[in-house]
Amino acid sequence: MSVDVAGIDEIVDRVQQRLAPLVQQKIASGERDERAVAEILLDDVLSAVVKEWAGSGRPFLDFEQEQAVRSGVLAEMFGLGRLEALLADDEVENIDIIGCDPVWLSYHDGRVGRAPRIAPTDAAVVQWLQRIAARKGRTEHTINDARPLLNMELPGGERLAAAIGVTDRPHVSIRRHRLSTAGLEALRQRGMLSTAQLALLRAAVRAEKNIVICGRQKAGKTTLLRALCWEVPATERFATLETEFELGLHRHRDRFPAVVAFEEREGNTERWENGRPVGGVDLPRLVWQSLRMHTARTVVGEVRGGEIVPMLNALAAGGAGSLSTLHARSAAQAIHRMVLLCLETNAAWTPEFAYEVVANTIDLIVHVDLVQKPGRLDRHVAEVVSVEPGEYGRPARTSLFAPEPTGNLPTDIEDYERGGFDRTWLTNGGDGGWLTERSRR
Repeated sequence: MSVDVAGIDEIVDRVQQRLAPLVQQKIASGERDERAVAEILLDDVLSAVVKEWAGSGRPFLDFEQEQAVRSGVLAEMFGLGRLEALLADDEVENIDIIGCDPVWLSYHDGRVGRAPRIAPTDAAVVQWLQRIAARKGRTEHTINDARPLLNMELPGGERLAAAIGVTDRPHVSIRRHRLSTAGLEALRQRGMLSTAQLALLRAAVRAEKNIVICGRQKAGKTTLLRALCWEVPATERFATLETEFELGLHRHRDRFPAVVAFEEREGNTERWENGRPVGGVDLPRLVWQSLRMHTARTVVGEVRGGEIVPMLNALAAGGAGSLSTLHARSAAQAIHRMVLLCLETNAAWTPEFAYEVVANTIDLIVHVDLVQKPGRLDRHVAEVVSVEPGEYGRPARTSLFAPEPTGNLPTDIEDYERGGFDRTWLTNGGDGGWLTERSRR
């Protein structure tokens, strides 16, 4: 009789719990390499645990199972634990953890499945999170009763968000970026945008237009934003600003040798007189810092709050080529949301002034939609809208794609033509060169 998966998990937990304090004793006595110490002690601890296990009437482990336990223990102590196997599955897009329950998996084609638990108890999940926060981020993070929220980038570039204390149980959500090197052409091949849309967006980047990508969660905003960045000339020095690294352009220095990648940093529990946490650096401050570092354009991973005012101020002062994303369900809603964020951030701004600033700084809004279809998720560019100052300074919108070409031309069409765009893509009455049918949606 062999040991089942649940039995292997139990042995891994027993060995890890017994091994960890022994390793810490060795480190306290002067040993330096924690993993090397663990590997030396592991065989003896595993042997003792297996003997106890078999002594209670359960079967011994075979060689492959012992190896699985060794790997599992080291992954728990020095890696990401049981999460590593889930991150190795290229089909998985989102991982959601609720305490010690079986894990929820969302696949790229819309399927939902379950996987074995990450840890045997809710308390063990919290300990697992604390170890990851302390060791696996680019900088050290904290999650505890005083700091119950955690947002960080995992070593492979995945985004982790977690909450304890303020939720009924520990909750963890992990987002994988499956298309980290996909450019516009790759997205066209996947049916996310048409040939005409690709040509316009490519020309817009070359013409240094300020572009906002909007859409609902999971629609593919970050994927499209990253693809637009791959259109930026390799020699151009530009800044990316994110709460947690998701774009990952700095991991491709061969393609982006001059990119300046900024990440927001949380402060500690101490506060300055103005209420800001000591050691913290937020996105608004990073926007201002990026402008002093000779960057040609600014890429904001997601506009959520106070960073919008310095960003729009910089654009109004002559900045160009900005790229960003925003949660909104249409181009029109994106404009209203930007205005709302401006008003929430700066009480001195009036709605009229906020609308005027948006009208004078944003050139193009791209709306990405997500449609559930049998056996797959259909992510596609549903709308492209040109923005310019209109009556009373309000933003005037010209629909260019919806998702086929509308026949309308932006007033600055010559700028796009200088970037290589052919205006007949908008006026010839075709579907824009979709590789998938859109008219029968």
